[in-house]
Amino acid sequence: MWNRHEEEQEDTNNSNVAGFLLGALTGALVGAGVALLFAPKTGKKMRTDLLKTYQRTSAKVSDFATDAIERAAEVADGAAESVREVVDQGRKQVNHVLGQVERQAANTKSSSRS
Repeated sequence: MWNRHEEEQEDTNNSNVAGFLLGALTGALVGAGVALLFAPKTGKKMRTDLLKTYQRTSAKVSDFATDAIERAAEVADGAAESVREVVDQGRKQVNHVLGQVERQAANTKSSSRS
């Protein structure tokens, strides 16, 4: 089971990677847009280039979203497993304490009869 520090480090690393990728994607889009606007092209050629850029960017965003969803599912599965482990440990401890209480009650009951 992960300790809290490892979980926080993992969250920080994921945030840094996601932030970097989002910044890189935004920069690529802005750069492509500026290049298209300043390039001397006909209207038809400009529309064709814009469509191609849109399609490439759309595919990249879709891939990024798919990867993010898969990663989120992995993190959620890990968290769910950690919760299950904590619940199981708690259940074992409660059962242990209940067993001790029952034995103590039985001992007290038998002592009072004597």
